[in-house]
Amino acid sequence: METVEEIQRVLERLTVGDRLAIGRWLQELDRAGTKGYGVAEPGATYAAADPPFMTLEEFFKFEEHSKIRHEYVDGAVFAMSGASVAHERIRHRLVMAFGNHLIGGPCQVFSSGMQLVIRREASESCYYPDVMVDCRRDAWGSHFVRSPTLVLEILSPSTQLTDRREKLQNYRLIDSVEEYVLAAQDEHKLTIYHRADGWRPQVCAGVEGAAEFRSIGLVLPLKAVYGDILSG
Repeated sequence: METVEEIQRVLERLTVGDRLAIGRWLQELDRAGTKGYGVAEPGATYAAADPPFMTLEEFFKFEEHSKIRHEYVDGAVFAMSGASVAHERIRHRLVMAFGNHLIGGPCQVFSSGMQLVIRREASESCYYPDVMVDCRRDAWGSHFVRSPTLVLEILSPSTQLTDRREKLQNYRLIDSVEEYVLAAQDEHKLTIYHRADGWRPQVCAGVEGAAEFRSIGLVLPLKAVYGDILSG
């Protein structure tokens, strides 16, 4: 194979799981070749689990006894990487801001320990989003939710391509999701994708900037998210 077209034809014949494995491998190559990124974070560990392919029910049992977390996409299982201190501080502030805003209402904020299960036609996925807001209490499972209104991921060198591409595509398949948010770690910046706007990104940036989360009726200054985590 010598041309991009020839490679594309070969990839089209692969299973969904094989294509995802190749995509994550390419992501690792991209991360390894990126120099000077502003956030120090552990490298991803996207090695397939043993067994590498399983049903969603098998994955739930596997994950219950695993010492590390994994994400599941159409039978393929991928180990998750660790998080930086900045990542966890940003996540905590977003959880606190959302939680305080939602007190007394039907919606609940969930953090990275809660699974999000996506079942649509022949496709099944299970992720651990950094932050979710879910208002459908009747659809909650013991360890997962299925109908979030808002899903947020914090970008890092090891996950940013997955968050921007794979998860953007999969989260928008959930009928209840109204907003998908990407939070930067190395600058005051949130990118919000609204279903009502055809999933066109709205960028909220700058020390004096603010982000509007329409799905939960909250306007949040970026200072409240990043505070002393970032200088300037």
